[in-house]
Amino acid sequence: MSQHLKEINETYFEHMQFAQKCGWRMVIGGLACVIHSFIPDIFTTTASDTMKELEEEITARKNKSQTSK
Repeated sequence: MSQHLKEINETYFEHMQFAQKCGWRMVIGGLACVIHSFIPDIFTTTASDTMKELEEEITARKNKSQTSK
């Protein structure tokens, strides 16, 4: 098992699922941001909301892995 997976106390597939979920949400948030750049009245908070949600989830995940060691 990789050092990173040991540090975060996750299996390969748990990590894969979380990383893919985050990646796709960033892609969608990024596309919304690009569209917003052309049409400012739509997707006004989508990118920033996505970033905040991801940070909360990553922080919670990090805290969970630290308490389970």
